[in-house]
Amino acid sequence: MIRIAVENLEPGMVLAASIPHTKHPGRALLAAGYVLDPKTIAKLPEYGVKGVWINHPGFDFLDAQVASGVPESRTRLYHDIKRNFTALANKTAGAFDLQFYKELISRLIEELVKNKDHAVWAERILEEPEELFSHSANVAYLVMILGMSLRNYISHERKYVDRRLAQDLTNLGIGAMLHDIGKIKLPAELRRSHVLDHHEDEEAYRSHAAQGYQLLRGRLEATASGIILHHHQRYDGNGFPEPTRPHAGRHPEPLRGDRIHVFARIVAVANVLDGMMAICDRKGLPKVAALAALQSAELRGMFDPVVFAAAVRSIPLFPVGTCVTLSDGREAVVIDLNAKRPCQPVVQILKPGAQVQDPSGEEINLAEPEAPSITHENRRPVDKYLYKPPDVITRHIAESYQDEADQATTACDDLLEAGAPSGGSPAAQPEA
Repeated sequence: MIRIAVENLEPGMVLAASIPHTKHPGRALLAAGYVLDPKTIAKLPEYGVKGVWINHPGFDFLDAQVASGVPESRTRLYHDIKRNFTALANKTAGAFDLQFYKELISRLIEELVKNKDHAVWAERILEEPEELFSHSANVAYLVMILGMSLRNYISHERKYVDRRLAQDLTNLGIGAMLHDIGKIKLPAELRRSHVLDHHEDEEAYRSHAAQGYQLLRGRLEATASGIILHHHQRYDGNGFPEPTRPHAGRHPEPLRGDRIHVFARIVAVANVLDGMMAICDRKGLPKVAALAALQSAELRGMFDPVVFAAAVRSIPLFPVGTCVTLSDGREAVVIDLNAKRPCQPVVQILKPGAQVQDPSGEEINLAEPEAPSITHENRRPVDKYLYKPPDVITRHIAESYQDEADQATTACDDLLEAGAPSGGSPAAQPEA
């Protein structure tokens, strides 16, 4: 099977995987085996469908890489967030149920563990006028993928906590889901905006972190509520909100580096990444444009470099199954990723008119010398956005974070020596 963008679908193509119904969790919009017709293709964008899996001879080996449960779990997550945010906004009695959020995160973790080999970020979900709900779902999903890949780094950063408790991701997930809850009190145009957008009322936009914290203060554990307050703190110390003065006449230092809780650092990365991809979506730009923009030294300075490296690894620019056009004019399908060089995956050439008995085309590792490059993704030009990650990032993307308990200090020192922002002074007090 291969993944085809909706705008490139043709009548007669056969679905290789069902399409989850974006408006009715638990139901399929179309089942696997459905033969597409012009009327159905025209209606798919109305349901927020951007791409679908299509049967194609020679690519049956990709079937095992489709995690059917993950798209459905993300759809459920979106609808649950929408329903509960709406209840909070309307001040419905008993609207906030912490146990509900814990169970939601537990189900998502179970789904991601079950599909751990496929839990990669393929695309944003469910754009709509009320961007707040889909953004919160996208960030929560991405944060859980990052958290699972960074368990030992998290344990290292939470050195005052028992290792088993330190690696519990429940509060990370709850805080990620609720990180923008303060926006429910803002005007509609600010609810839809992201940190990298221009805001007519910057002060009002910045108020959402503190407002969200106050809304749920005392109803969440400190590590979850701290995410709501600090998800806009920057690793270089230039974030918000500014710390309050603990003593008259003494202005505290801004939060920076490892003085920011590791949970907030993880959510900060996911928040900006999804916001950048939302901006690219609005402008009709490919996902690679968002990741390319974030490679600048200025933007990288916002993030914990270890977390950022994990995020780059978790968001494939060209997911397996993606149709691409090469610089030599041939059409191909991505069949494997390249963590060190994400713009140079392994592809297999699409043979025009291939039959089942002669399915395979040439396999090419685009990172090899003299190999062609990608110019289009699903017929959209992408060549001007291709990039090579900085060496400081690629060196650590390839490392296994499952072994990082013993390597985290060395890894961080290497990153800092290579030019990443200073980690700042140690936290003033042990965290929970």
